[in-house]
Amino acid sequence: MKRRIIVMIVAVMAAGAAGACSDRAPTGAGAEGADKASPWVRPPMIDGVSRDGGGLVVRGAAGPNARVVLRAVDTAAVAVNADAAGRFDLRLPPLNGDVVFTPEVQVGEDAAVSPETLVVLQGGAGPIALIAAGQPTIRLDGIGVLDAVDTDGATLLISGQAGVKAPSVAVSGMAATPTPTTRGRWRAVVGRTGAGTVTVDGRSFDYPGGGAASGAGPVIARAGQGWRIDWPVTPGGRQSAWLPDRPVNLSQTNSVN
Repeated sequence: MKRRIIVMIVAVMAAGAAGACSDRAPTGAGAEGADKASPWVRPPMIDGVSRDGGGLVVRGAAGPNARVVLRAVDTAAVAVNADAAGRFDLRLPPLNGDVVFTPEVQVGEDAAVSPETLVVLQGGAGPIALIAAGQPTIRLDGIGVLDAVDTDGATLLISGQAGVKAPSVAVSGMAATPTPTTRGRWRAVVGRTGAGTVTVDGRSFDYPGGGAASGAGPVIARAGQGWRIDWPVTPGGRQSAWLPDRPVNLSQTNSVN
């Protein structure tokens, strides 16, 4: 019998279907009222990654005692049970190349699939990020002044981890206003597309522009001084996330709060 996918009503997915970049609201632990309805089918929310020996440990939250599974094409699924508080630490084996994981909670033959996708580049030597349709990309591989530049072909969404004060942001010399968002982050929306210079707190990045998504899965490639992830979003749209290079230091993980 095929596994039945439990339908989750997630507002952020509607935003992705419209092809517009917007805030990402918590979809797991911490979402108001999420565990009052049916916590045992709540999809997992990943909030950090650390390195342990030759592998990575993915941590996050789900329903109490839920079975959390990460699935990827051509890679064996990995799973762990969350504890009574809903926290989980899931150890990944050593990875090769770029691996795209779909997080889910498994209940018998049912599955509650997360709207976020975990992308591990270069076996963990490159960026590690959470991507979702219509949402700013979240970096999990250390801390930098700029996490990502997302585009849906109409606007740019510049984002990073919030600090003590709001950063100064400019795109090709034009100031952009950052605003705080959920999960301890900031974003700045710019009504333009194409390549340009993104400056955050005085540090400049040469943004190479978005790519052209095709096929059913993400397309990952080097782009300028960073990595670009392109993927299709329904109906008939696309999204690109550019992640600038930064030193990999998973002892200073960019945790999602």
